[in-house]
Amino acid sequence: MSFITKYFLENIVLKAGDFATGGSFVSKLKEWRRICRFSREKIYELQKEKLKQLLSFASVNSPYYVLQNIPREEDPFTWLRNFPILKKKSFRDNLDYFITEKNRQKLTVITSSGSTGPPSKVFFDKKTLSNNRALQILWWEWAGYQFGNSILQTGVNMNRSREKAIKDILLNTRYISAMSHHESEILEELKKLQETPRDHFVAYASSLYLFAKTALNNQLKGINFKSVISLGEKLMPEFRETIESAFSCPVYDTYGASEGFLIASQCTQGNYHIMSPHVVVELLDDCDQEVKPGEIGRVVLTGLDNYTTPLIRYEVGDMAIKSELKDCSCGMNLPLLGEITGRKTDFIKTPQGKYITVQNVVRVLKHFPAIDQFKLVQNRKGEISIIYVLNKAFTFLDQTEVIRMFEEVFLEPMKISFKKVNELPKAKTGKFQLIERVE
Repeated sequence: MSFITKYFLENIVLKAGDFATGGSFVSKLKEWRRICRFSREKIYELQKEKLKQLLSFASVNSPYYVLQNIPREEDPFTWLRNFPILKKKSFRDNLDYFITEKNRQKLTVITSSGSTGPPSKVFFDKKTLSNNRALQILWWEWAGYQFGNSILQTGVNMNRSREKAIKDILLNTRYISAMSHHESEILEELKKLQETPRDHFVAYASSLYLFAKTALNNQLKGINFKSVISLGEKLMPEFRETIESAFSCPVYDTYGASEGFLIASQCTQGNYHIMSPHVVVELLDDCDQEVKPGEIGRVVLTGLDNYTTPLIRYEVGDMAIKSELKDCSCGMNLPLLGEITGRKTDFIKTPQGKYITVQNVVRVLKHFPAIDQFKLVQNRKGEISIIYVLNKAFTFLDQTEVIRMFEEVFLEPMKISFKKVNELPKAKTGKFQLIERVE
């Protein structure tokens, strides 16, 4: 893509779009590019100042936080720790008390995926939406994207608004549904890619994996991207290996929450950089204390850009590991996040009370090539049901051996049942949830 084309799109076409819609996408993108070059000290001071402004505003203008009457502290991080942890249910039940803008017709409402319970609604003004879209493009740029590059993107909602349809045209994006990924549909898309290649593939981790696995199973050649960008789900190591093998390109994972948080994304070195001037990330133990580097904690977020619906110490339902690294050779000084282990629901609880992560489940089941795809469901009685698709090269699955290996790895008897299906059931969000706990 030529420099002239890139410059024209960014500085003429997209700027005109901002002028027509009242947005500020281009200016926000350029601002975030500058922030990425800041020193560690300057990034910290920017986050500190934005946190102070956000807490001051919410304490006066958001009825929910006015009622909390949190004593003000000189240091905003100390002040923040005085706020209670905000649970999703409490937010949903008291939504009207959070919103600071009386005229909601001026706002855009976005509904969360509901992957950890009933969906939540969050309101955004044009400035905040522009900021979030700029951050998304910034992450794509970390993966090698430039304006004018072609994109294949999957999504849940195919009812594209006029604004989104224009965006798809300007960003050279072909948008396809993530809700139905039958093998025939995937093969059709893969053959289109053979005929008309795309520069980047942006999709849910599970969608990327299914496309890659189908390409490998059918020995389809010549489907290559400059990069693949994963979003919306935990990117399993097995998924990454399969995607990179099928499409001969690096995979960049992103981590966000549909309530409007763009939390962290991978750089060229594979490390997750936290967008700290956009969000404060706390990783807390069961006593609501910050965990130590290398330890796993509950992800608690404070947004620094959405003044319309302030979310302070909002627990999103994820678990992550605090990074032991302070520096990254990519050159950016944004702080680092360790491994994102997934949703709190992405764990199986054994009869003896141990927690098994989805990563460990994959490590066991990868020893059984007869299982092409799988999903685990745990009910209240502690029984694990393995729903699986049998690989076409096999006629049966040795279920006794699967149980034996689970018991050997996790050192206790396991009550496991099996169900063979032709296609895995999806969550209502359209995502392929690997573990489902029925509480």
